[in-house]
Amino acid sequence: MTDAPTKLLILGTGALAKSAMELVSADETLKVSAIIDTGDGSMVGEEFLGMRVQGDLSDLPRFKIQGAKAVFPACDDPGEKQKALEAAAKVKYQVIALRHPTAIIADSARLGEGGFIGAGVIIGAEAKLGRGCSVGAGAIIEAGASIGEGCSIAAGAIIAPGAVVAAGTSVALGQIVQ
Repeated sequence: MTDAPTKLLILGTGALAKSAMELVSADETLKVSAIIDTGDGSMVGEEFLGMRVQGDLSDLPRFKIQGAKAVFPACDDPGEKQKALEAAAKVKYQVIALRHPTAIIADSARLGEGGFIGAGVIIGAEAKLGRGCSVGAGAIIEAGASIGEGCSIAAGAIIAPGAVVAAGTSVALGQIVQ
């Protein structure tokens, strides 16, 4: 007998949420039970990737009562992601991280909760990623680099060895940070 999949809420309706939904659909241990609008509420009731957006952050207690156990902060905006993480913490949800199976992550690297690691990402030895960081496809984070909480590292970006990226920073497509 196998365990039932963990009921998961996707917090956000942007590009990161689309990537997250794809990874979760391939993971037999997780099942999306609802998508939550973390912005102005305009997406509530709208369809998103075949599911209806069922509420906003004020609805998190209701979904907990209905059996949701975990959240993934899939917000594209760092400030919105921080707000979503704070709302989830108040209701005591487990915050999960998602990583694409093609990502290469050194054993000594440390990844914060709620992070997203895209396809083909390489993370070097002793690199540190803070809570809620997202790293787009093909990005490289070299050994010893430090990425603050809530950062967004776009596809193809390169973070040099030992570089420091401040919390809440967005690194552009293909940008090199030394």
